[in-house]
Order: sequence, then structure tokens, then C-alpha cells
Amino acid sequence: MMGLTRVSFRTRAVRAGLLPACLSFLVVAISTTDARGAQFTLIDDNSTAMIDTEAQAGVHTWTVGGISQVFQQWFWYRVGDGPEASIDTLLIDLEGTTDTNFDGDVDTLFVRYLGQGFEIESRFTLDGGLPGSDASDMAEQISINNTGDSDLDFHFFQYSDFDLEGDSASDQVVFTNANAVQQFKSNLRLTETVITPLPSHREADFHPTTLNSLNDGAATTLSDTPLGVIVGPGDVTWAYQWDFVLTPGNTFQISKDKNLSAIPEPSTFALAALAIAALAGYGRRRRRQV
Repeated sequence: MMGLTRVSFRTRAVRAGLLPACLSFLVVAISTTDARGAQFTLIDDNSTAMIDTEAQAGVHTWTVGGISQVFQQWFWYRVGDGPEASIDTLLIDLEGTTDTNFDGDVDTLFVRYLGQGFEIESRFTLDGGLPGSDASDMAEQISINNTGDSDLDFHFFQYSDFDLEGDSASDQVVFTNANAVQQFKSNLRLTETVITPLPSHREADFHPTTLNSLNDGAATTLSDTPLGVIVGPGDVTWAYQWDFVLTPGNTFQISKDKNLSAIPEPSTFALAALAIAALAGYGRRRRRQV
């Protein structure tokens, strides 16, 4: 007989002291909370991730090999030409964790946020590597649903501030193609691949430039940092933006994957990154000469 997945769910009904009968078969655990908001911890093999669903801190811990590699990773949205807001400003309708690989530790978090005429569902899945390794993976799926009666001019942002090796010094970041970014330092490399769909805009800069633009009360369009251009070293950040019109009853889905790994030969990787930058510059020069 297949074992039950351990699940921890928080809903508006649970907060009011009412547990829906449909959840009565689940093993319900108390969610960890503190002054920061609703804290959830995911654990798998060599990795631990902590996510605050009710604050801009968002994913604020991703510990691999005893060191947290992230300072902040979270999401912002905008409808029309209004200012952006982080998704934690929305009402949480449902959130909970599951043990999807049945190893006794929860490794997946699901959160549903409710807006005016829309809802945003996000799912984080942590897949750690072998003990003693620097390998770890975090998959993310976001679904934006139009629950209203009219079209939505929607804009969705992901902001990322990773501090590899636990500090912000000497990090470098490069968009290697239209749907992938790499951040690296000494013997560590973080790669994010947007599986689908391609972002509309991207930006790499130094903290807190992009974060300030998302919180300044005005509509933001990311600056489209050229592919192959290395930003850094320093306290670098990067972001993606998706722009789309969502018709009533339809869903826009984003699927992404982050992977942390050791770099066997840092100098080789650095040379490869510089080669990408050189090729990009050569292409621009040729276009100007034509």
C-alpha cells in the first residue's frame, strides 16, 4: 500500500480555526512562523531552503554544504501601467508543504495568492545533492489565472539576489542566452534556465538598483542587459520580466529551474564567459559597419 504524503496546509479557514472536511485525511503539521511572517522550510539531502510567503524576503535561505547561497529571491507583479507590488501584498488563499519523495522531509511548497480578478499560484521544489557535495536544484512553477470578466494587461517580475559562498563580494553574472543566466564565484556556479516561456525583458545590476526600481511606486521595464555581458564582480543581482495580456478564464504559466554546482576549473569557465562577451561585442561592431 502506498504511503500517504505528509502535508502541511494553511488556509483562510484554518486561520479562522476551521479545518475543511476535505483535508481531514491529511497529516497536518503546524507551519513555522515568526516576526518575519509565514516561514516554510524545505529539506532534501544536502540542502535546506527557507521561504517567507508574507514578506519581500521570499526565498531568503538556500543552504548547501552548510552555507546559504541566497539573500533574497521573490516576485513582483503589475497590472496595466500602475506601480509594481510584491506578491506577498496579496491575500494568501492556500499554502502548504508536501514530502513528494517520501523521505520524511518536506521538499515542496505551494502557495496561492488572490488578487482582484486574478490569482497567482507558485510551487517550489527542492532537490538536494549528495551529502558533502555543492550540488542542489530548485524548480519553480508559477501559474497566473484570470478569474475576472475582462482582459488583464499583466506584468510579472522575478528578482534574484544570490550571495554565493555566503557573501556578496566578487560575484559575477551573465545572461548566456535569452532564457538562461549564470552567476559564478571561485568554484561555484548558479544557473537558472527558464524552460517556458521566454522572458520579455531582463536586467543584471548591482544591489539595490533593480530592487529600488521595483519598489519606487512607478511602472518599471527592465533594461535588457545584453547577452554575454558580464556584470561584476560585486554584489550583483538579476531579474526577469514577463509581459502578456491574459483573457478571462485563461492561465499564463512560467516554468524555471535553478541549479547550483561546483566549477571544476574556474579559470576555464571565466575564459568561456569572456569569449561569449567578446563575440557579442564583435557582432555589435559588425552591425554598425554594415
